[in-house]
Amino acid sequence: MRAHSSMPTQSTSRVPYEAIFSTVYAGLRINLCLLAADLPLVVALALGGSPLSAWPFFVALSVFCGPAVGAAFAVFGDVAEDPQHLVRRFWSAYRTGFVRSAATAGVAAGAVIVLGVDLQMAVGTRLGAVTPVLAVLIGLVVIVSTTVLAAGRRLSRRELVVAAYLSLRRWYLSLANVVVLGVLLAAVVAKPAVGLFLLPAPVLYVVWANARHVLSPLTGRDEP
Repeated sequence: MRAHSSMPTQSTSRVPYEAIFSTVYAGLRINLCLLAADLPLVVALALGGSPLSAWPFFVALSVFCGPAVGAAFAVFGDVAEDPQHLVRRFWSAYRTGFVRSAATAGVAAGAVIVLGVDLQMAVGTRLGAVTPVLAVLIGLVVIVSTTVLAAGRRLSRRELVVAAYLSLRRWYLSLANVVVLGVLLAAVVAKPAVGLFLLPAPVLYVVWANARHVLSPLTGRDEP
């Protein structure tokens, strides 16, 4: 007798739809938290004119983004373990790290405004040769400030110097962070709805992951 052919087996590899949905839902909740925390900046973008024409004002308002970004970075470390309390974790981290994160963002915003004004004044003049240096310095300010926020704690002076050194040493990760933050900024300016409601969480996760790898020699762990 011929042996009956075996029934077709189901594929063992299945698309983790539930995991994908949970990740997307978590990202949307983080975006809503970021919008609420950055409300002054969101209102200014909605009511103001072109952000590029009044960029120092918007850079100054970005100080509000410091605590919000720091809270999002704190959530990224816990989202896989405790996704149910994501919003509570965000606002808890926002409150506890507000002063430290706002100070970091304030120093960074002040430095960017000074360097940006100098860059704007130097363009088209005999001092135009210094514009690449000023642009690099602005990039370094952004890189170091985001790395400090990703640390999730107050760094000593020595640790700040080490964090800055590590940001330069692992320049490829730092450059990637500048690129993705530039994409987010361009999206916010061109399409505020897309830039504010969809992109912040995934972009900030990339920045956080890269910054944690940059800081791994300082923290003694290779994260995430």
